[in-house]
Amino acid sequence: MSAVWAIIVVVVAIAAGLGGYLYGKGQATSTSTTTVTYYDDLSPSEESFMTNVLIPQFEQNYTNINIQYVNIDAGSMVTKITALVQGNDVGTTLIAEDNLDIGELIYGGTGSTNYLMNITSIAPYIQPATMIPSMTAVTNYEATAFGGTYFLPFRANTPLVFYNKTALKSNGFTTSPANFTDLLADATTLGSSSVMFQGGAGDDTATEMFQWDVQFGGNPMVYNDLGDLQAMSYLYNLSKYMNPGYKQAIYSEYAGLAQGKYDILDYQWPYVYPLLTGGNTSIPAMNSNTLGVYPGPNGTGVHAAAHVIGGDVLAIPKGATNLWAIQLFAQYLLGAHAQQVLMVDTGNPAVNSQAYVGLPASQSIVDSAIEQALENPVFRPPVPWIETWVSNFYNDIFTPFVLDGTGGGAWSALVTDANNANSQMESYLSANVGSAAASQYAAGDYGPLYV
Repeated sequence: MSAVWAIIVVVVAIAAGLGGYLYGKGQATSTSTTTVTYYDDLSPSEESFMTNVLIPQFEQNYTNINIQYVNIDAGSMVTKITALVQGNDVGTTLIAEDNLDIGELIYGGTGSTNYLMNITSIAPYIQPATMIPSMTAVTNYEATAFGGTYFLPFRANTPLVFYNKTALKSNGFTTSPANFTDLLADATTLGSSSVMFQGGAGDDTATEMFQWDVQFGGNPMVYNDLGDLQAMSYLYNLSKYMNPGYKQAIYSEYAGLAQGKYDILDYQWPYVYPLLTGGNTSIPAMNSNTLGVYPGPNGTGVHAAAHVIGGDVLAIPKGATNLWAIQLFAQYLLGAHAQQVLMVDTGNPAVNSQAYVGLPASQSIVDSAIEQALENPVFRPPVPWIETWVSNFYNDIFTPFVLDGTGGGAWSALVTDANNANSQMESYLSANVGSAAASQYAAGDYGPLYV
């Protein structure tokens, strides 16, 4: 799911003769009334907050702008925006897309036919000066990778580990697992069903494993790197202590921690914090005495404390109209107020550092963990074939080796599965992207982005 979140705001260069539009340092006014169609991929609780709180607050301040919210999953959004651009029917449209899928729109066509616009000249007026350094580094990366700025961070999401303090304490643990050795040892003591893992869906599982691979010193993009194999072998051993439900679990599986079904909720997005502490009335409310949260155990590789940064991105597709209204809404979403209330009420980490000023005391626990995690960011490369990479990983390695247990955890079986997935990826790139991309993949040129 929408599991870094990043914003992509793409606005065309400002031209003379725009009549009623006045642009200056990112400000715009108009006497006309318009509707901005805003596509986003949010969980039910996040959608409710967006439509009942954030959007109404914006519309109260800008009475000549209406926001029409459309909830659409990330994959369908790529298809929708592609069709709108190709049909010259974009209208007044802003999107918030998952950073895992944004490459499909950046590379969606060739040359002038891609589906997003270059905002190099206007990005400094949209991006807050108080952006978190790791998020600013993302836009710097774009200049090298794409020859211009195509997106700006919006909802920087990063996975955290949640755990039941009471359960750990009753088993003699005074602290959370500091590293992978501790995690396996603690799980052994806690017993079967003590750990929950997101093993039930391609994107969610691949996102979690991307981080595990990096922390083991691997390059998850190539499947058969030594660190990748070590991470998968470790996960196979840990799976003996997982709640059986992990085979179907996705990002929305968190209630079991409050219900005592497991003791450690392995990597989950921060938005579950307010839900575990009273935001979901169908489960027992946890508090600071019973709910623990931290960045998670460190790995064994060079980037042992790396945390994958995920999330949505805002974009203005090519051909959009009424750019003054789109620009104002994008600026609002990046502002300190919107960023802070998103963080407090939905658990989405802020990309604007000013949003962390004056937070309520109840928010300090999870925000401390978020800030620690953001100190060691790693990003998935925004390649247009990311979904194929996910599919190959999930179907050809994770499912047979961990879920089905084919090979009984044997190293040779794992190596065979990983080598096959790697070969399939090369063949796919050669047939669908080009021989150059296949050669680069074989050489290991595609990999995690460290900023």
